[in-house]
Amino acid sequence: MRKILSIFLVLLPLLSVAQFAPPAGQEGTTAMSADSSAFVAWATGCVVERGPKRIDRPEQGVASYGVEADALGKADDTLLVSLGDGGNAVLTFASPICNGPGPDFAVFENPLESAQHPGTYFLELAFVEVSSDGEHFVRFPAYSNIPYETQMGSFGCTDPSLVHNLAGKYAPHYGTPFDLEDLEDEAGLDKQSITHVRVVDVVGCIRPEYATYDVQDHIVNDPWPTPFESSGFDLDAVGVIHDVAHYQVGERPEPMVTVAPNPVADQLHVEAEQFVSLAVYSVAGQPLLVSESPLVDVSFLPDGLYLLRVVDGDRTVVKKIIKTKL
Repeated sequence: MRKILSIFLVLLPLLSVAQFAPPAGQEGTTAMSADSSAFVAWATGCVVERGPKRIDRPEQGVASYGVEADALGKADDTLLVSLGDGGNAVLTFASPICNGPGPDFAVFENPLESAQHPGTYFLELAFVEVSSDGEHFVRFPAYSNIPYETQMGSFGCTDPSLVHNLAGKYAPHYGTPFDLEDLEDEAGLDKQSITHVRVVDVVGCIRPEYATYDVQDHIVNDPWPTPFESSGFDLDAVGVIHDVAHYQVGERPEPMVTVAPNPVADQLHVEAEQFVSLAVYSVAGQPLLVSESPLVDVSFLPDGLYLLRVVDGDRTVVKKIIKTKL
């Protein structure tokens, strides 16, 4: 829900033992500024499936604040799209996200800090899922230590250090980072080619028939009900830290991967110490070819510049190749 009535943020914070990273600006935070040079790209596509303003009263209609385009591009703290109870947004990108060192992307929302209880925030949270095909999604393991014996009220505040791997944890202009390394390997999910990110609103209601749960099977308790046009998670943006077009291996020496010939007319051969697979992408990040063989025919490709992603053991190398008739 859009936070325009800060005077309501006066409820006592929920007390519990903090366990995870603290709010933005505090030592040990993982919050990422939208101005960080770590971001190499932002979402270019968004499809929203709105949830109801109040899940137990569907006759009140669905959330309607903002439009899908408001979630595109760099986070700006003002243009937002509200998801409603249990609604979701699927984001796409010009180049697939890949698994690099540390966090790989971040999700931005706009929670307000309580004026009366600094360090606590009006958090409307969301689960985050990723996919390599737009159909099979895998959810990040989310943790919530927010007590759930009593329902948090419509304008309740809480300590961000009580949650982990839930979007909406940090103040406006600061994104919640997600590391693909946190995901277990699953069939159908290529952590080196994430094409879709899905953000799913945490309903917040603690009633069993409507509750949503974290990886510990704890109910996630956040402000509810919020029967407004701006109900639910307010998506600002998704920023990309590692993608196929910009991926850097980091401080470790780059694996010995050779590609020949380059420029190439037809047969491309890759040599790697622990070759696993290769993929060819357009410079815009569109997948064109995937192979588990180091020898591939690229003669069908139009002449031009392409990105070659080679998985070598647990490492990934991205190289540029030129297709030409020669």
